[in-house]
Amino acid sequence: MSINYREMLEKVRDLKLHKDDMPPLRYDDEMHVLENPVIIERKHVIVILKRFKQEIISQEDLFDWIHFVWFSDLYTCKDEDAECVSGVIQILEELEEEGELLPEDLEHCLYALEHNLENPLRLFDHSL
Repeated sequence: MSINYREMLEKVRDLKLHKDDMPPLRYDDEMHVLENPVIIERKHVIVILKRFKQEIISQEDLFDWIHFVWFSDLYTCKDEDAECVSGVIQILEELEEEGELLPEDLEHCLYALEHNLENPLRLFDHSL
């Protein structure tokens, strides 16, 4: 039986499958996906942040997803969403280093994504 890795990676992106539940990626499949990565859009980041806000997933799950999806060559960001998404991811990474994602930080990130702000850092005070 053939495994559709692209479909599985899309399920990871969409929070329908945990990355640890995927079988090992074979070289041929990896090369195929690397040549044509799975697309990440603002809506995908919005969904994960809303799931965190609703306490459906933990902060650890959120950052685990970001690390896998954003920092993997298996995914790429949709061109028109790239500046906003990368800015929000940068903010989230800095907040992770500080140790906690506060509700107001989450709201700023969601606002930036929902309005496709090219520079979401301007929503935060200059302590980031």
